[in-house]
Parts: sequence; structure tokens; C-alpha cells
Amino acid sequence: MQSTVAAQRPAQFAKYLPSFGWRAIVVCCDANQRGVQWPSLSAISQQAAQAVTSSDPSESVIVPTASLPWDGLLDRIWRAVSREGASRWAPLLRKPLTVAKLPTGDYSQAWQPCARAAAMGIVGTTRIDACVGEHSPDAGLFLARWFSQRFNVPWIADFRDAILQPLRPALRVAYAPIARRLLSTAACVVNVTPYWSELDAQLFGRPTATIPNGYDPEEFAGALRTDDLPFFTVAYTGHIWREMRLSIFLQGLAALRAILGEEFREVSFAYRGAHHEEVKRHAEELGVGDAVDSKPHIPRDESLALLRRADVLLLLSIAGAARQDIYLKKGIYPGKTFEYFGADRPILCVPGDEGLLDELLLRTGTGVTLETPDRIAAYLAAAFRRWKGGIPRESGVRSEEVARYSRRALSGHLAQLLDRATEASDASDPAGVRIPAGKLPSSAFIQ
Repeated sequence: MQSTVAAQRPAQFAKYLPSFGWRAIVVCCDANQRGVQWPSLSAISQQAAQAVTSSDPSESVIVPTASLPWDGLLDRIWRAVSREGASRWAPLLRKPLTVAKLPTGDYSQAWQPCARAAAMGIVGTTRIDACVGEHSPDAGLFLARWFSQRFNVPWIADFRDAILQPLRPALRVAYAPIARRLLSTAACVVNVTPYWSELDAQLFGRPTATIPNGYDPEEFAGALRTDDLPFFTVAYTGHIWREMRLSIFLQGLAALRAILGEEFREVSFAYRGAHHEEVKRHAEELGVGDAVDSKPHIPRDESLALLRRADVLLLLSIAGAARQDIYLKKGIYPGKTFEYFGADRPILCVPGDEGLLDELLLRTGTGVTLETPDRIAAYLAAAFRRWKGGIPRESGVRSEEVARYSRRALSGHLAQLLDRATEASDASDPAGVRIPAGKLPSSAFIQ
């Protein structure tokens, strides 16, 4: 089973929720079965019920499902004009069709019938006390609202992004009232940064909370292999937003060459991800191609191992004109920030955002922010000298601050929100059935 990216957050939090009295049932789309064929909805319902009944009732369970090739005529036409190789007129049709689809869902709409079928199977086997809808994509919000109305349970919207941020200004105006109506019944709206939670409170008029993505210490446990990195290594894995400035760091590498001279051959920048060709090209243009080890995406366990073995971890922040966007002007928390916390290696943030990310690194003592090539080169030169001389790094990490971002701690925060939502729901419905003593309540994550 391969999950979508959006399914990872609830699945990772679900690991720790039973420690706080909540069993999570995570319903997600299996990316390998997305639109491949027409699945049987009754079979999906039965399989979901079997997955829950055959699992340990004290532990969370993940229920992957297929997705339909399309859901209704409008969705079918939208997919036809969106597919690769469509006619040259397709882009002209896609924009109005996208607007027309907003009230029913984005590209994930075709998964909603399958998720509803799974939910119907699950409620026949166990009691569900609350529901959490993940975003993005937006299927989770539609499903959680439906589930809440159908079974009279509270629901929480959990965002891993700002709902309007990816949209163009005109589309933001069109979608805002739809989003407000969609979330009008949510008990709480969760987002990953304090600033986005503030904007959500203004947009939705609902209670808000902030739960960053966090890191799982268990993913960074075990023996550390060090014999395969003979160089002083700066590492970066994953996506590079167009609003980020890798070129500033590469210019810093070029300046480092001038400082180190022949010793520069012992320096390596290791990149793994979808932008590997672009990274190679930029490095060659700036004369540091020989120091850059740029390769395609690698499995997550290999990526985390690389981070643990590196000497410095590069973190790119939002920069330039993008900061003028209301959703980006205070910066963001790139998800890899918390993976870096788990790897426990020095973080070099370039060029800094004068906002959320800079404040986070300063408060946790996990890294430095440098905005110019010369300062980057000076920092790396000093780190290289320590590495060369076998001198341990001076750590200013504030462990108690970093621990706040462990997934266990963050799952505890989510459990508190679920407790409050169910308590408020019981208070408004005195006839509601109370949870028997000693029984774990269940939370259905429908994303």
C-alpha cells in the first residue's frame, strides 16, 4: 500500500493517540489504486469493517481504499481536459471547470464515494466519537463534514497548509465563501503554524489551534553508519519551492572554495529529490558542480539516514517577492525542519524569513540563519575546520524546546482537542451515550 502524502500526517499522529485514550481509524487513499478501475463500493465497505474488527482494539488502524476513475459528469470532463496529452484547447476549458468544481471538491473528489463506503463499514463495527478531516486535498473536509452530520459526532479540520494560499487572487475570492460554509460546523480548525491559525480564525470564525508536523524520535534511533561519507557533507533532501533561493547557498559554496583552496575537494553538498537535474545545472553554472552530489528521490528511511550522517543540514526559507503574499509574509515551517530536529545535526537556514522560521531556530537553538554567500562561506569554513580536526561541535540545542515538537507531544495536544470537542458535544446532547469506563473511544481520520 502506498499512501498519498496527505495521509502521512494523520497516520503518524495515530501512532501515539492510543497513549492518550484515543484509537485512530485512518481512512486513506491507496495511491496504487487511484482511478485504476471501478472498485466495488460494497466490497470496500466490507474490507474496511474487516480491517477494524481484525485489529487490536487498543491500537490505531489504517484503512487504505481505492478511488474511482471519476465521480460524476463534471469531474469526468475536468479529468479529461486535465490529463497529459489533452487538446490545445484544454487549458481554456480547465479554468472554468475548476471553478465549477469548487463546491464539490478538487482532484480528490473521486475518492469521496470510496471513503464514504469505508466509513459506513466501520461504523457498523465500532463506535466513533469524533472525526478529523485532513487537508490537502480537500476530500477530507467534505468527508468529515458529511460524517459529522450523518452520525452526529463532532469533527475537527486539520490543515497541513493554508487553504487559500495555493490559489490565485481571483480564485481565493471565489473559494473563500465555499470554504467558510464547508467548515461552519467544525468544532476546531487546526493548522501547522501560529500565523496560519490566526488567518484561519479570521476566515472561518471557528476556534483554532496550532499543531506543527513534528518529528518521531523513533525514526532516528539505532546505530549510525558513518563510513560512507568521507567528505564534510551538507545535506538537503526533498522539494525546493520556487520561492526558495538555493542559488544563495551555492554562491556560498563558491566562496568557500576560495577560502579552503585545495581542501575544498573534501566538501560535498548532497541533494536527493525531484529537482536533482536543476540543482546540478545551477551548481555547474556557479562553478561548484564538482562538489555537488545531486541524485533523484530516495526512500524515506534512506533520506533520514543521510540527514543523520551529514555534518550540516541545509534549510531553505521563503524569500523575495513571495513574502508579499499574505500567507507567506511571516514565513512557513518547512516540514523537513522537524526532521532536522530529529536528526540532531546543525541547521543552516538560507536566507532566513525574519519571521516564524528564524524565531523557531533561535528558540530551539538548533541552527543559524545566514543571508549572504560570504557569511555562509565563513560558517561552513569554521564547521569544516572542526570536522577536519575531529573537534566536537558546540551544541546550543535547547532539548526541552525541541521535545515540544515530538509527535508524541503533538498527539497529546490533538487528543486534548478531541476531548474538548466530545465533551462539548455531550453537553449539548445530554441524551448522548457516554463512553463506558475503561473503553477507548475511537477517532476516525478521514482524509
